[in-house]
Amino acid sequence: MHNLETPTLKLGLFAPSNSFAQALIAGALQRQHEVTVLLDDLNRLRARPGLRCKLGSLESSITVSEAVSGLDVVCAMLTERPTRDLPPQCGALIDGCLRAEVPRLLLVGHWGWLVEPSDADQEQLGAGLARSLEVSGLDWTLVEAPPLPEGLRIDDFSRAGDAATQDTALALSYAEALLDEMQLGLHSGQCLRLRRSEA
Repeated sequence: MHNLETPTLKLGLFAPSNSFAQALIAGALQRQHEVTVLLDDLNRLRARPGLRCKLGSLESSITVSEAVSGLDVVCAMLTERPTRDLPPQCGALIDGCLRAEVPRLLLVGHWGWLVEPSDADQEQLGAGLARSLEVSGLDWTLVEAPPLPEGLRIDDFSRAGDAATQDTALALSYAEALLDEMQLGLHSGQCLRLRRSEA
């Protein structure tokens, strides 16, 4: 049951299968946020209280806008996307969020190539992506994906005292840091490297 005194976000998440995404979902549900996972196959994730599954892809701004309509924040996990695919997919996310009037966009990936491109192609891709973000008018943040072991799932974060708590605690710490960013609206228009919270 939702506590009416708790401020909530309507969070949408593209590509929610890696450990960080699963930790982010678990952390958001613990905070009683409304979470929508955006998938091209609705059978890939089991729905649970507070969690909705909805068809969504990064094929075009139209498919993005239809998927994200009504959300407060969109977070896209782009860690497994080839660098050459990022500008068009980020473009679809930017335009789709603008169409749907979603105010906040977080792009989680490996962004070292933007800061230090290894060749002229990466430099050109990075310049185009930076220009698209800057002129969009969106409240956006690039998030450097934290290093985490793979294979964690939502249910792993509710098992107190489990032997795997070191990995789950680390993943949840990073997720809590990003959720704080969302709620406080920090680091708009910047590239963010998350730090784990100290116990």
